[in-house]
Amino acid sequence: MSAIKISNIIYKGWKNTIEISNLDIKVLVVPEIGRIMYYGFLDGQNIFYENEQLEGIQFNTGEYYKEKDIKKAPNLGGNRVLPCSEEYFDRLTGSRHLPDPFINASVYETILLKNGVLLISPLSELLGIQIERSITISENGTGVTIEQKLIKKIAAKNAILEKIPLTIWSLSKIKIPNVSYLPIDSNSIFNAGFFISKWPDAKNNADINTFVNNGVLELKSSEDLPQKVGADSKNWVAGYVDDSLFIEEFNFDTQTLYPDGGTSVTLFGNSVFSELECLSPEKNLRIGESICYDLHWSLLKVKDKKEVYSILQGLKETNYEPSF
Repeated sequence: MSAIKISNIIYKGWKNTIEISNLDIKVLVVPEIGRIMYYGFLDGQNIFYENEQLEGIQFNTGEYYKEKDIKKAPNLGGNRVLPCSEEYFDRLTGSRHLPDPFINASVYETILLKNGVLLISPLSELLGIQIERSITISENGTGVTIEQKLIKKIAAKNAILEKIPLTIWSLSKIKIPNVSYLPIDSNSIFNAGFFISKWPDAKNNADINTFVNNGVLELKSSEDLPQKVGADSKNWVAGYVDDSLFIEEFNFDTQTLYPDGGTSVTLFGNSVFSELECLSPEKNLRIGESICYDLHWSLLKVKDKKEVYSILQGLKETNYEPSF
């Protein structure tokens, strides 16, 4: 008899939430907003940040969320995906802060699997793409596998949008205070092994909270100003919250181009949450073509930061590669 249980529950006002659990963890998938909103030990807390002010809200597919008649990307929390890098948001939506409204926070379709659920996004009328995410858990332990596929279904809305290179960009918002980590590639294309972005409309505070220890970059969560670090890291990124270490694994392709000048991983944060961001290689797709990019999550209970460093140094020194 399988230890995996799948059930429909009401979670903070979302009536179609799918709970996936085993004897160690539970994962909550909310189709109404197309996100994974909970990942944690059965006897612990959610690793993800959740915005209490937007609990239970549902958005109209393809419509922009507004606060006081100003278009914004809703800060819901949890884990989501986007279909292109922020560099192209201006071209796509007219604002560098607004992602594709068909993919971000829209209602997704679901198909139940024996050990999880398949999430299917609406068809983006802007980019002509659709995203599928198969979210499954292991029989025991904390493993979560997310198989992701971005499919070009129809032509983009216009010729300008057709030229935007596509990527699967996974963003996991975790609670603060926390420390986020990424491995620095010894053959990095960036001079320091990472870069700190320059923003046209805000100060990037990462320079005062970033430290490097034996090839592992550490970014402490910010108490005020926003901050962001990017890198061409291979295979994993991690976040340390309370007594838990959250590890996201991915496969790195040395033969393809990554977004934002070669960025495979980004750490972003502010005074509310931190974000672990994993980006697939980017491509211009023809109708019928697709991008596949899978993730594997795990959670470890840790005593302190010293143990965290021991685990992450072990991954770094053995040139760890995902086994999924």
